[in-house]
Amino acid sequence: MSPCSGATVASVSSRSRATTAGGIEWPLVLHSAAGRARVRPWWRDPTVAQLTFTDGGDLRSSTALRVWLSELRSRGFTAVRTSAVTEAGADTLTRQGFHVTQRLHLLDLSLVGWRAPTDNGIRTERLHVRDRQEAAAVDHAAFGDTWAIDSVGIGETCTATPAHRARAVEGNQVDHPGLIAYAVTGRADHTGYLQRLAVHPAYQGRGAGWSLTRDSLIWMQRRRLTRAMVNTHVDNDVALGLYQGIGFRVLPHGLVVLTRALDNL
Repeated sequence: MSPCSGATVASVSSRSRATTAGGIEWPLVLHSAAGRARVRPWWRDPTVAQLTFTDGGDLRSSTALRVWLSELRSRGFTAVRTSAVTEAGADTLTRQGFHVTQRLHLLDLSLVGWRAPTDNGIRTERLHVRDRQEAAAVDHAAFGDTWAIDSVGIGETCTATPAHRARAVEGNQVDHPGLIAYAVTGRADHTGYLQRLAVHPAYQGRGAGWSLTRDSLIWMQRRRLTRAMVNTHVDNDVALGLYQGIGFRVLPHGLVVLTRALDNL
């Protein structure tokens, strides 16, 4: 995570891909000398701002953060929740009244010399834009109301890195009509990121998640990336076992998601 300067001036850009009935364009892009973030209403509660850091770093400036929070409150938001940030990078946020609501393991795998395990026979196929609503339903089934993302969130995950690969597993391979799992992989510089992996709970343990993870790593390696990274909730033993089984290792410092009410700035 890159360091950020102390003296900042924050501004708001309206670059976006979606417009509400009220004429507000989402996502908003917040700029400052300390970093950049993307904001849109949380799909589950539109009064909560979903704040996603987009420049690969964590906001280190309390001044810029206070300006951003005031801006969000002026736009009618009552609370804010962050994307996953490093535990070290969360210091500024906690000093400004944020509270940790989720802890994540961060894992990595060296792709140098990595050899793909034998195919398990579960086929993956391209996840088209038209399939995102169905993928979002799988995401909701896998992660529940609090941690799921919607179809717009899936689209933003796809565009979060300079290049990405979106794949899915169709249920006809396990006698189920429709999509049962999907994954989004991204790359930036020499690192690949398994950004999202969701498997419908009714079909976990059937090889879909393993096949999507294998596909993701092969895609990274073919593009000569040297490192793969993924995160998962600290209580998600199934996902942790899958990733460790394919070669990932847990790093000593994880990630956190934080929230804050905006009524007491």
